[in-house]
Amino acid sequence: MRTVFWVLVLVCTLCNGARAESGWRVETFTLQSTYLRENKLNLALERVIWVWLPPGYDASDKRYPVIHYIHNYAWTARQMHEVEHIGDVFQRALERGKTNEFIFVVGDYRATHTPGTFCGNNSVVGNWWDYTADELVSAVDERYRTLPDKDSRGLAGDFTGGYCAMRVAMERPGVFSSVYALHPVGTGTASGDEELISYPNWLELNTATSYDFLASTDGFTQAFLLMAQSHAPDLANPPFFANFMVKLKDGELVQDPEAIDQVRRNFMMANRIEQSVPALMQLRGLMFDWGRKDPNFGHVKGNRELTRTLDEYDVPHFSEEYRGSEWSEKWIEHGRVEDRMLPFFKRFLVSGQ
Repeated sequence: MRTVFWVLVLVCTLCNGARAESGWRVETFTLQSTYLRENKLNLALERVIWVWLPPGYDASDKRYPVIHYIHNYAWTARQMHEVEHIGDVFQRALERGKTNEFIFVVGDYRATHTPGTFCGNNSVVGNWWDYTADELVSAVDERYRTLPDKDSRGLAGDFTGGYCAMRVAMERPGVFSSVYALHPVGTGTASGDEELISYPNWLELNTATSYDFLASTDGFTQAFLLMAQSHAPDLANPPFFANFMVKLKDGELVQDPEAIDQVRRNFMMANRIEQSVPALMQLRGLMFDWGRKDPNFGHVKGNRELTRTLDEYDVPHFSEEYRGSEWSEKWIEHGRVEDRMLPFFKRFLVSGQ
């Protein structure tokens, strides 16, 4: 009982602090996931969901549109609250007329042994498409005064979270009506692109016998591990259960053409547009942006390729390249969220206001 008491005190302290700072009340609830139960990553099934409620929520019986948000890997909802102070961004946008009131939900996309997830739906990483589109949406609609209709429900995310947001719209149509991705990655085709296989430490990935051996590895190697587990799973290849694009054979690292093709087909977004056109055509609004100063130019190239591919299939969308890096412009004053993302959702979400 004492533990529960102090947890409640902590949550209330967070809520009161957020209210005093911005007028937006923050609270959390725990979702016991069933869709993530089948996995090989020892995922915690108790997912902590963070919710920002607008200033008028407690004083009315009004229902509100909802923006669901997928955070980047190696980042958390708590950091969005305590480091990026996203409630201040919401309040500033509201005062400037850039947005109507809305409920903002950040799901829990953390992993146990790795920095996070590249989503996906399989028995290695869990069913993240279903967790987002079914389980999380239902839990929020049951607990809060939402407008429980797809036309009033948006989805957003940044970096890998932006990738996941767009893929959820493609894989689970009819749940979200509007999608905004902030500097998504994995968006091109990677056709003939050696960058896809040149970055990771493949020797470490092929020789490590547990996650402990990868604890200090570089970010590229961790990212390519998550990519393979999420979109090229291999239940016959413990301990990481991934089909790596480069394998160790007879003491030498050798490219595996079939594994490379599997990643390009399953992960690279532009390669999946053709089969996803009907789903994308159902959206009321679709937008993504990217910073041209990303030091990994493959991300810039991929987003340029994605917008051209969408044009080829006549998929309505907005895309914008801005002067900045992958991190620099999002949650700052007059940044991408305040001046682009929130006005986008104001335009395309049915608010009832």
